[in-house]
Amino acid sequence: MGSVRLADIVDGMEMQSDEMTAYLHRPTGRVIAISEQAFTAADEDDEELVEPEELAEAREVLARGADYLALPDRFEIDEYRMMQRFALGIADTGSQDQLVSALKGRGAFRRFKDAVLRLDLAEKWYAYRNDAYEGVARDWCEVNGVELVSGSV
Repeated sequence: MGSVRLADIVDGMEMQSDEMTAYLHRPTGRVIAISEQAFTAADEDDEELVEPEELAEAREVLARGADYLALPDRFEIDEYRMMQRFALGIADTGSQDQLVSALKGRGAFRRFKDAVLRLDLAEKWYAYRNDAYEGVARDWCEVNGVELVSGSV
C-alpha cells in the first residue's frame, strides 16, 4: 500500500459535503473526491452528467471498492463538538460565554464563526480546528492501517 501525507487526508476531509465523498486509494495513497452525481452517472452509464475524469474515478471506486477507503465523514469529524471544546477552552469568561451562546440553536455554525471574528479569535480557532482535523485523520489512519509519510503535516 502507498503511504499518504496527513495534509492530503485533511484536505480530503475538508472537501466533503452531503454531495461529495473523499476516498483514499490504498495502493497509491492518492486522495480523490467524487460527487454523488458522478456515482449516479457511473451507475446509470450516463456520461453526460459529469466530467469524464470524475466519471472514470467513480466507476473505479464502484468496481474496485476494496482498494478505496472513504475518509471520515462530517459525523465522524463532528465540527460542532470541536467548536464546543474550543469555546470552553477560552480563558476569558466573557468571550467564552459569547462563543457558547453562539452555538445554541439553528445557525450555530455561522454565529460561531461571526463571534470568533468579532472576538479576534479567528487565528486561534483555525489553528485549533486544524489540529483537531489532524487528530481525526491520524486516528482514522491508525484504525485503517494507513501509513503516513514521515513528517507529513
